[in-house]
Amino acid sequence: MRRAIELALQGGKKVFPNPRVGAVILSPEGETISEGYHAFFGGAHAERNALDKAGDVDVTGCTMVVTLEPCSHHGRTPPCAEAIANAGISRVAAGLTDPNPLVAGKGISFLRDRGIDVEVGLYSNEIEKLNEVYLHYTATGRSFLHLKMAGTIDGRSAAADGSSRWITGEESRTRVHEFRRDSHAVLIGIGTAVADNPELTARNVDCPDEDQPVRIIIGSKEMPHHLKLFNSPGRTVVVTDKHRDLPESVEVWQGIETLAQLLAKTAEEGLGLILCEGGGSLAASLLKEHLVDRLSIFTAPAVLGSTGFPLMGDLGIGNIGDILRMENVKVTRIGEDILTEGRVVYRAD
Repeated sequence: MRRAIELALQGGKKVFPNPRVGAVILSPEGETISEGYHAFFGGAHAERNALDKAGDVDVTGCTMVVTLEPCSHHGRTPPCAEAIANAGISRVAAGLTDPNPLVAGKGISFLRDRGIDVEVGLYSNEIEKLNEVYLHYTATGRSFLHLKMAGTIDGRSAAADGSSRWITGEESRTRVHEFRRDSHAVLIGIGTAVADNPELTARNVDCPDEDQPVRIIIGSKEMPHHLKLFNSPGRTVVVTDKHRDLPESVEVWQGIETLAQLLAKTAEEGLGLILCEGGGSLAASLLKEHLVDRLSIFTAPAVLGSTGFPLMGDLGIGNIGDILRMENVKVTRIGEDILTEGRVVYRAD
């Protein structure tokens, strides 16, 4: 199953809105016969890839280890459970039941009804993490939002004059480019676009032009055509209901009234993982609406004092009992900086 998880990771972001899945076929003696993974949405599933790669080898009586329950319905590809049964596989170890209503236990039942021994639950926590974007989308219909922020140890994101470049070190900036590479889109507000003039591309990491994240800018201000995000590889979207003088290459999304609607729209567009690099105001709005699914904060060993811009906007918290905390926290030293990552804990209504 560890190997199946490694294989699933190779699918990367191209598999969305499908899950990342890896599969390994073992002989009755426990030796690996073949492997497969789901490489891109619309392509063959991991189980069929593994069966195809077995070639002329007879897999009757073999075991298939797969990270997610095999599908039993006809979609873009034929059902994997049927292919497994027809191949003569006698045992299936699945890491996780697929919550997709089209599957949701039906694949397991299909296999068991045909006399195949099925075990479920091996490395389930790791596989939930592997597929957090897919699981979130299946549960909510929205994209998974990863909020990235960077500031000083006294909680400031920019100096009094608005300058903010190079608060964190080079190693932290490289990690941000890795975040962009792994994301379907990068979201900022128009204020950040105009003030910082970012490219919002993944640079100095392996990310060809066709894999660059979509740049999404939200707001109502005017933007000059010379901004880097209008002249960088990839797709640029502006979310606004007002007429704007924009380059012809820019897409305009209208009729989106809330941030939740925006994340539903991005999911419809096949953009499952959104990295927000906006300022404190946009970050606060996302947090207040309980839309931040992962929070990453880079903290530099520096101070700006009370005249600096605060890292976070107003969250409307007046009582310590309403404080937002993080769970599953991971703290990493990145050069001279500290990266704190985790999931935000929202109080129940």
